[in-house]
Amino acid sequence: MSKLLLIAPAGLEVQGVRGKHVHHLNLAILAALGEKHFDEIEIAEEEFTPLNLDQTPDLVGITMMTCQVPRGYALAEHFKKRGSKVIMGGSHITFRMDEGLRHAHAVVSGEVEGLWPKIMEDFGRGDFDGKKYACEQLPDLATIPLPRKDLFHNSGTTLNAQVIQSGRGCPLGCKFCTVTQMYGKTFRTRPVEHIVEEIKRHPSSIYFFVDDNIFFSHKYAYELFEALLPLKIKWGSQASLELICRDEELLKLAARSGCISLFVGFESIDQATLNGMHKSFNKVHKYEEQIAKIQKAGINVVGAFIFGFENDTPKTVKDTLEFVLRNKLAMVNTGVMTPLPGAEVFDMLDKAGKITDYNYEHYTGGNLVWKHPNFDQGQLDQLYYEFRKEFYSLGNIARRFWANRAHPLYYFVMNFAHYWRTHKRPQGGKAFDALGAAAPYKLDRLDTFA
Repeated sequence: MSKLLLIAPAGLEVQGVRGKHVHHLNLAILAALGEKHFDEIEIAEEEFTPLNLDQTPDLVGITMMTCQVPRGYALAEHFKKRGSKVIMGGSHITFRMDEGLRHAHAVVSGEVEGLWPKIMEDFGRGDFDGKKYACEQLPDLATIPLPRKDLFHNSGTTLNAQVIQSGRGCPLGCKFCTVTQMYGKTFRTRPVEHIVEEIKRHPSSIYFFVDDNIFFSHKYAYELFEALLPLKIKWGSQASLELICRDEELLKLAARSGCISLFVGFESIDQATLNGMHKSFNKVHKYEEQIAKIQKAGINVVGAFIFGFENDTPKTVKDTLEFVLRNKLAMVNTGVMTPLPGAEVFDMLDKAGKITDYNYEHYTGGNLVWKHPNFDQGQLDQLYYEFRKEFYSLGNIARRFWANRAHPLYYFVMNFAHYWRTHKRPQGGKAFDALGAAAPYKLDRLDTFA
């Protein structure tokens, strides 16, 4: 009996909270690709369920973002010692292949679907060790099998949201982001009938499209949203303000098709900062009008903001708080500007000698890992905490409700969850077992291995 074990290591953190968030869709796709090669396939997401370390699968696949690397490398070494073959990929390994090979037998850069036949061929004939598989031709999303979501342990996602994807790729190329480098500049889409079939196969109360910009192609969005209408689902996704608001009929169709929330990357309320990060397509002077337009359509706006851009000051945080309260955003997702390997901003700060912390475990989007001219970590932590505490105060939850009244259950459940996390839940503590992380995985420079 041959076995494939697919792992998402512990280590993810969202707004200071470790634990259950959303499932790793890439592992379910890999499981579907592996069906004809393995008798048994297991998906182990450490945020959802404990990982059985006392097993020796034939092949272990590990996907990692940068903050998951310490645990991921420890797991790779563990299973190598037990005799398993180990391959690693994901957004970190894509840009640190040589580093990854110090811990795994093989590594993957970029999208794996088109590389899978070659990987299995090499694995089958024992010609696997030391291989670097790089995605040089982006896969046609029509050829990707429906993901094996039945292998997920469904206990405790936010509102039990099913993750789903309709498109990949982004031509925008923001300096702090790695999506363009990871998935290419060409926007590619799945056949709408595949998405409909996936929804029917895996019914849920709510779905989250992990697309980076679901409104990118208006022609495709019309086709997709029309197809969602008869399914009578609720869904959320991510998109940019300019594309959301460019076509009011499409926005109304999104709402009729079940869209209840859109995650929007405002990033900053300072136009010069946006311009410097290659995000000049965000127009600060239009923000308030665009927010009101989305709210009028009956869709909650979840605003994403990054604190700690080079020109940010304590006043930036306070001004942003005033902005989000005045515009009654449904929720906010705030983070600290983190120079991730692969992003243009990492190379800029590293070359300038401004990165002060190369401990991967701290690259969660909640820690200041570089020398900022106007903050230190303690100051930013305090401002970050005060921002969230004020936004998610009971009084402000009540005051923001009327603008978000189209979906009262969703609004109150999510806001009270954030209130509890911000005001009541003790922070800290790690979900690692005795194996731990790579004890700790800290380098003098990240590019030591590059």
